[in-house]
Amino acid sequence: MLARLGVRRNVIGALINHLREEAEVIEVRRSVQLSPDPGDDPFCNCAEEGQADFIVTLNPKDFPKTRLTAKVILPGDAIPTTARKRPRLR
Repeated sequence: MLARLGVRRNVIGALINHLREEAEVIEVRRSVQLSPDPGDDPFCNCAEEGQADFIVTLNPKDFPKTRLTAKVILPGDAIPTTARKRPRLR
């Protein structure tokens, strides 16, 4: 997606490395049909199970806002600042 938007390869690589360092593995316990595109259901289910604050996509029509708790945004949109509060780990 970033390459299609013209982002330089080294920036994409740095972002992917950062995501790998900070990512949280989510185990989806139940799969539900949420998207009109069955190929996007794994992303919807992962976002729901992981309590994602937002989903970034170039195809928002396949991520129905009425069926997801995460806010659906486009890559150029501002990152939502009204995210749910998460408990701090000590």
